Amino acid sequence: MGNYSHGVGTPSLTSYDRLRVRSQLTNLQRSLAEEVLPPASIASSELQLSVLVIAFAILSPLELWSLKSIGDVTEWDIDRFSEPMQNVTDKTKYFPYPQWGQISDPATVLGVHGRVLVWYLPGIMPLARVEHLNKIHLPLKDSLVKCSKTGGQSKRRFGHRHVPQADGNEMFGHGRLTNSPATFQQAHTRLEDWVYQSSSPRKGVVRQWLQDISYAEEFWNKIAEVVLPDLAQVGKDAISVKGDWVVSQPLSPIPWPSIYLGIDVIVNQETPPHQDQVSAPSLLDLVVSLGTHDSHFHISDIGAKFDYKPGTMIYLAGKVLTHSVPKWGKGEKIALAHYMEDAVHNRFGLPRPPFTQQKHILGKFLQT
Repeated sequence: MGNYSHGVGTPSLTSYDRLRVRSQLTNLQRSLAEEVLPPASIASSELQLSVLVIAFAILSPLELWSLKSIGDVTEWDIDRFSEPMQNVTDKTKYFPYPQWGQISDPATVLGVHGRVLVWYLPGIMPLARVEHLNKIHLPLKDSLVKCSKTGGQSKRRFGHRHVPQADGNEMFGHGRLTNSPATFQQAHTRLEDWVYQSSSPRKGVVRQWLQDISYAEEFWNKIAEVVLPDLAQVGKDAISVKGDWVVSQPLSPIPWPSIYLGIDVIVNQETPPHQDQVSAPSLLDLVVSLGTHDSHFHISDIGAKFDYKPGTMIYLAGKVLTHSVPKWGKGEKIALAHYMEDAVHNRFGLPRPPFTQQKHILGKFLQT
């Protein structure tokens, strides 16, 4: 792990801090394994678990900016990395390529200035909570879309294909379901274009799913307020003003539960390497892993493969970092991909949030 003396202004930490948090985390995980959790609310022990996982992650930074500059290689600045480079097909010539390999403990990925590009939070939900959430997704099986209804670029961006060895007898089905209370119609993203609710929330089974999962989404909103406070505020602002912009139609009577305007339910699908099309660099996506699988989440730009077992949450700068979930071995995978649409936020008159800096989050934990 890196040190904290490279100009970001955070206190010096020792391995003792991580060992202390790891010990507390291990003890709590053992007790949670025996605890019966309420099916539709978050227990106080789960709140304690989330605090410890977040604390371990912020104490375990993977620092792109601590990689030394050699020749034409620059420090890893997410702003510069996201900019087009003329006549350059391989950015690794100019940005260090760490090749970190497999990662299984909670961690953060930091760019230059200590800005957080990835929050990796494995085990932030206990298995019993995952099992409760899995049951909520069973009724969605017949509503999942197997492939894009349109061709061309839209079909390529759909990008999710069925696990080859599956035979159609999965418990949770396969495909995806896109849900949004405020989105542009395809190819209409100008400031004068109308914003609509997606069609999925008008279905009874989807409305029930939104209602059933709302307690978990509210919990995840609280986590975002801790790890990405500026993003969380922009998300809350978007939810509060969306009613002024969405075209009148029979809207879902269920309140939208997330600070993210888009939630895709992706079931038993591989995800090819891609960058997100609709967000912005500082609008970090959230993916939540459910199901029973043993897959891995790859971020190729930093040479990392993260364990993606059920109960994992990952926030990442998906607009810039190429990520994928290739074929896995056992079990069924449910992924909830949360994202914010930059064009919709712009339509609402909302600014892009700044990146969260590690020193600000670390300061909160050192004060407690």
